[in-house]
Amino acid sequence: MKSIVAALCLSAAPALASDTCHDLWFTRNALIDRAGYCFGSPLGQAVFDNTGCIGKSVSLPPQDARTVAQVKQMEARIGCRVNNRQTYLNLDDLYLRYQLWDLPVHDEFEGACLGWLGPVMGLRSGHRPDAPLVGQINPGDYIKFSHIPIGSWTYVTTSGPDWRFISGGWLDTSLYEERCRDFAG
Repeated sequence: MKSIVAALCLSAAPALASDTCHDLWFTRNALIDRAGYCFGSPLGQAVFDNTGCIGKSVSLPPQDARTVAQVKQMEARIGCRVNNRQTYLNLDDLYLRYQLWDLPVHDEFEGACLGWLGPVMGLRSGHRPDAPLVGQINPGDYIKFSHIPIGSWTYVTTSGPDWRFISGGWLDTSLYEERCRDFAG
C-alpha cells in the first residue's frame, strides 16, 4: 500500500509544485490586497477585484510584512513562477480563503489523516478561539496538513477518499487527540 501512495505522490509532484506556488502566491498577494494594493496583472485583477484599492505603494503591518518576506523566500527556494497573465489559481479552497481572518503559509512538507475517527471538529477563519467557524471535520474525512502551524493552530483542508475539497479552516490541535484510520506523509 505504501508503495502505491509513494508512486502516486511522485507522479503528482509537478502538479503539487504548481498547487504550492499558487497557494503561496495567493497568501502573499492577499496580504498586499488587504493593505489596499491595486493589481495590474490579469491574475491579480481576477483574484482580487481592486475594490477599495489605494495604489501600488502600500504599507503592511509588521506581522504581514514578515509573512510576505517568508513567502517570497519559500517561492524562491521552490522556484515558483506563477503566470500572472492567466485568470485563475489552482486552489480548491479559494472561495474559503477569502473568508479567512488569518492567512496560512504553505509548508514544504505535507501530511494527511486518512479517515478521521474522532468527533465533529469546528474549523475557524483564524488561529484563535473567537474566530468565526467556516468549516468542520466530520468522521471519515481525509484531513490534509500542508501549512505552517501557528502555536497549537494549523490550517487544514478536508476531503473524501477522492481528495476532492470539502471544507477547511484553522484547527486548534490542542483540543483533540488525533485518531485516524491511517496516515500519509
